[in-house]
Amino acid sequence: MNDHVARMLRDAKDRLNDASILAQSNGASSGSASLLNILALEVLLKAAQLAALGQYQRSHRYSALWEALPPTAQASILAVAGQRFPGYADLSDPCSLLKDWEFAFTKGRYYFEFYEKYTQEEQRELGELWVSLGAPEHEAEVRFHPFELQALVEGLVAYIENAP
Repeated sequence: MNDHVARMLRDAKDRLNDASILAQSNGASSGSASLLNILALEVLLKAAQLAALGQYQRSHRYSALWEALPPTAQASILAVAGQRFPGYADLSDPCSLLKDWEFAFTKGRYYFEFYEKYTQEEQRELGELWVSLGAPEHEAEVRFHPFELQALVEGLVAYIENAP
């Protein structure tokens, strides 16, 4: 593994560690742990590109980062990811998941912007309505897919650690 890939892997693992600490904290009051996990995912996608192709795209378009990986790399990553949370993590459409994470990281981190045209009371009512409907994921403004995210991260880490 070249030095730059190793640095990227270390950076991603550090962010995953910090996200874990934050997620376990009783004092956490935001989605910051999820955002750190998504940032780690981006770094891992770029590290996988560097390991597989000798270069990586400087982009925040996660599906484009994924699609640039060789099919053999994608298959290897998904093979490991698929072993994590079987029956709970749906990895059948990685590009759709990646687009949700890209949106969460680039737009969803500013929740206040989603509701700037609503009063706080209207925002509260919208949230209560969504919960009363059973909190359907397809109607959520921001989707984090935590099982899929963790599974794909583990697949990427395994791929990078075992890359030639």
